[in-house]
Amino acid sequence: MLKAPSRVGRVEQWCRVPSPLPMSREAVLTIDVVSDLVSPWCYLSKRRLDRALMQIEGASVPQVRWQPFEINPAIPDAGLDVDRYLNNVFGSDDAARTVLEQLTGVGEFDGIHFKFDRVQSVPNTMKAHRLILLAEEEALGQPMIDALFRAFFEEGRDIGRTEVLAELAGEIGLDECEIKVYLRGERNRDAVRTREAHARSAGLTGVPSTVVNGVVAMIGVQEPETILSVIDKALFPDFPDQPDPKSLN
Repeated sequence: MLKAPSRVGRVEQWCRVPSPLPMSREAVLTIDVVSDLVSPWCYLSKRRLDRALMQIEGASVPQVRWQPFEINPAIPDAGLDVDRYLNNVFGSDDAARTVLEQLTGVGEFDGIHFKFDRVQSVPNTMKAHRLILLAEEEALGQPMIDALFRAFFEEGRDIGRTEVLAELAGEIGLDECEIKVYLRGERNRDAVRTREAHARSAGLTGVPSTVVNGVVAMIGVQEPETILSVIDKALFPDFPDQPDPKSLN
């Protein structure tokens, strides 16, 4: 569920990496977001990326693509008790409580109302990742991602359960019955595994990671201003003086 607290608010590294998927020839700005749904830092990163993209003006529409990354793929389908899990991650209940309190404060600034006391278990996220890939086929990927993050971290819903996932999908306009059938099958399971393997082979070993135009990677949670600067560098690598990111087109 959680990674090291040092991932909040700083650049850990920049590196040159291949995009997890081939870039569209039509897309001037392609952003691959390598993420997992049970990481609060990934939720923060998503919200800050959204804020940064809202500041970009111009004719080009950014193409944002979800790249699944399971922090704990071995979690059973029934999930793990959250208190035991946090104790294992942080070493003690007090250490876990300190980190969660810090995250709650950071989240409020970004409009995220973390309710960690509502979370009862840490789910296996394979089905949730598969659901996002299906939603992307219907141009509903971003609403689906937002709904999943909000459901888990703000409402304490179990996003490892098929019934909960189908309800969330229905809330954004997908057919609940069709979603249940889909999640009980195997479609897109291999796609999730392939994308995870591609991200790891590209040198991305943690989340959140954000790859801009297949060449510049941001590791960890960044401020919107930093994201805009990285987008500048990716779009205009040969310019000695980068243009105002608000004028990108």
